[in-house]
Amino acid sequence: MKRLDEPYYTKDITSPLKCFDERNTGFSRAADEGDKYTLMHVNSVKNIEKLIPGKTILDHAMWVAARTVDYILRKNALARGGAPIYNKEYRLKNPDPAAMTKVIKEMARWIGADLVGVAKLNPLWIYTHWGTHNAMYTNAAKSGDPIEIPSDYDRVIVLISEMDYELTRRTPAVEPATDIGYSKAAWNASSLATFIRELGYGAIPATNELGLSIPMAIDAGLGELGRHGLLITREFGARVRISKVFTDLPLVPDSPIDIGVQKFCEKCGQCAKYCPSQAIMSNPRTDKAWDRSNSEGILKWPIHAMKCMDWWVKNGSHCSVCVRVCPWNKPNNLLHKSVRVLAERDLFTRLLVFFDELLGFEKQSKGKGFSSFQDPSVIKIQNG
Repeated sequence: MKRLDEPYYTKDITSPLKCFDERNTGFSRAADEGDKYTLMHVNSVKNIEKLIPGKTILDHAMWVAARTVDYILRKNALARGGAPIYNKEYRLKNPDPAAMTKVIKEMARWIGADLVGVAKLNPLWIYTHWGTHNAMYTNAAKSGDPIEIPSDYDRVIVLISEMDYELTRRTPAVEPATDIGYSKAAWNASSLATFIRELGYGAIPATNELGLSIPMAIDAGLGELGRHGLLITREFGARVRISKVFTDLPLVPDSPIDIGVQKFCEKCGQCAKYCPSQAIMSNPRTDKAWDRSNSEGILKWPIHAMKCMDWWVKNGSHCSVCVRVCPWNKPNNLLHKSVRVLAERDLFTRLLVFFDELLGFEKQSKGKGFSSFQDPSVIKIQNG
């Protein structure tokens, strides 16, 4: 792993970048174009009626329960804003940025974050306007309202929450690893924001809201962008959820890293091969966009967001197949740490992908999850 003096994407910028409008994200377009997210939940109920394995009433209930804290954050924490709780006369006086950074990272891990990094906030990563999807879940704004982060909030703390490996392998059946990941991420961000406010500084917590989480995580040295449009971390691959805290607390930014993801993804392509919606490019990177859900001016693999969302509706649940089949999606144990050394150095990449598939790591695991869900007496409850 190499620390970089500037983000790896700097060399890939082909024209001036612009702030992105959240109304153009796949989630917001899905809310505007027939409310696809609601339709997905409607189809989830239909799957319950059909007694589809992996999509039973127990699986559905677990999915919704897992997302609880994330929705609470959106309804409450964002609406309160980021102002300090106490009068500034009681604030921590002239904290040393380096010492404060150590405190913040230790606190973030104690709260529950699996990884944490700090970045100087790049205004380009802040959305221009609220999108429909996030606005409908929060009391903070309406779709189309402009987004402004105070100029003195020039640091962003990025928090990573690991998703359970075995539960992720259930996808495209209901896999609540994504949703409990969001709730953990929301807990981490809102709790850390409270800690900072109690010190007398401002802090605004968010999960997917307010800005582009992946570029912020890259700036904070937590990983790189993969072919599937997701953050790939060294420790957990793309099996993560991201949250962030914007703050005016003096902190020392981390440096971005190079763990070889770009070269690996160029040769791999498993996510594009197995994507059920064919929303992922198998071609080389481009600075062009599929449509308005992608930004232009930087080399990457743009995702066809609406193909992905339409598959979610058909599936009756969200999908993480691209995460499941990604060779970086492994437990952080000794075996896979050893293989990761080769992947990071672009050594035997195609051979690593071949053996990953040969050993069946990309296959859906239909029997994993809570063992009691497979108990005949429990299943009989649903059958009535």
